[in-house]
Amino acid sequence: MPLDLARFENALADIHQRFQKKSDPLDSWVIAQGVAKEIGATAINLGGTNLEGDQPGWGRSSMSDGWLERYEDKKYHLVDPFIAALTAGQSEVLTDCGTLPRSDPAYDLNHDLKSYGYMSLYGTMYGSADNGYRSIVVYCSDKSIAEVQKEIGLPKLAIVHALIAAHTPRPNTSDGGGQFVVRIDPLSARETDVLRWLACGFRNDQIALKAGIAEVTVRKHLLSARRKLRASTREQAVAIAIRDGWITL
Repeated sequence: MPLDLARFENALADIHQRFQKKSDPLDSWVIAQGVAKEIGATAINLGGTNLEGDQPGWGRSSMSDGWLERYEDKKYHLVDPFIAALTAGQSEVLTDCGTLPRSDPAYDLNHDLKSYGYMSLYGTMYGSADNGYRSIVVYCSDKSIAEVQKEIGLPKLAIVHALIAAHTPRPNTSDGGGQFVVRIDPLSARETDVLRWLACGFRNDQIALKAGIAEVTVRKHLLSARRKLRASTREQAVAIAIRDGWITL
């Protein structure tokens, strides 16, 4: 049954009190998962941009390990409409899983979600496209969007999302709890080759000779790869590329 206004107001007060009592930043993530479960979610996703707001920066998910491994293996972040909506500064994004046509770039992602038991996703964004950092909260359900609307109401769900977003800080890199890095720019074939040769111990001039390009072009590819991987050094870029499966030795 849909929540009546009085009950909903009490629920919001309870959620607020839970967050106020937290003693550690990671408690916010635990509380967010509990709140989502109590209102019928099968999982919840949180995420945010970098501080400038022009790139996705981090994500946190309580979806199944099997699905998260599938998502990473297929590099679905490259076609994820929720990530695209976050970086574009949209206010909300929603989908019924298993419904997109083959012509849609997110077809495989959308239909894979259904095969893992997720029937719909509803996300709302917080922050401004004109003012740097933004965050997103996504409610994952084993019911359709129409059923979620009937049982909870998307406007009410958006208010719960706002409370979660307000009380859940950007995680530290040392935090645990379902955290993962989100990257939207794929490495080009040439960037992958340059990183692989660098990992094998070749110097820039040797890489240039092997690739048949100028040494200055090698440096440009390395700088581009570092930007995409958010690496401060070329050595860190190689380590991240190996870790994330962009290159193998």
